[in-house]
Amino acid sequence: MIRQTIDYGIDLGTTNSEIAYIDPGMPPIVAENNYNEKITPSAVACSNKGQLLIGKAAYAQYASHRWEDEDNVHTQFKRRMGTDDSFLFPYNGRRFFAHELSAEVLKELRLSVERRSGEKIDAAIVTIPAAFEQPQIAATRKAAELAGFQICELLQEPVAASLAYGIRD
Repeated sequence: MIRQTIDYGIDLGTTNSEIAYIDPGMPPIVAENNYNEKITPSAVACSNKGQLLIGKAAYAQYASHRWEDEDNVHTQFKRRMGTDDSFLFPYNGRRFFAHELSAEVLKELRLSVERRSGEKIDAAIVTIPAAFEQPQIAATRKAAELAGFQICELLQEPVAASLAYGIRD
């Protein structure tokens, strides 16, 4: 099915992220990550074999408290969106900016929905904090582009909340 509207909304959170779609009535959060859960941790890790882990797998590595894995897990990178700060994964020697790590989380959300539904998602609305300034907004747009979204509208969280409340009967 080819959509003529943007029917997917993403909360790219500092700690957790979710994706929802418009359905008659309330927009349900999609339980579409690889673990069939609604919430995907905003975490990216690198395994000792150099493979990137996203979401729950990354967070599990973080929660293991193994000192050798500590530098290979990054969370709360959204706080550094739009800056020149980078994050190194010693296991594979790669360095990422916050928007690149955010892109990995967005890509995971997009691909998990596509795996389940078979529908290609190339457009979404991503919520951003009201306090985001132009560099952070530009970095969020770049993250969506890197994640494979051809169309990405950004909506401030308070505006999104008021709109969501307004669509109720």
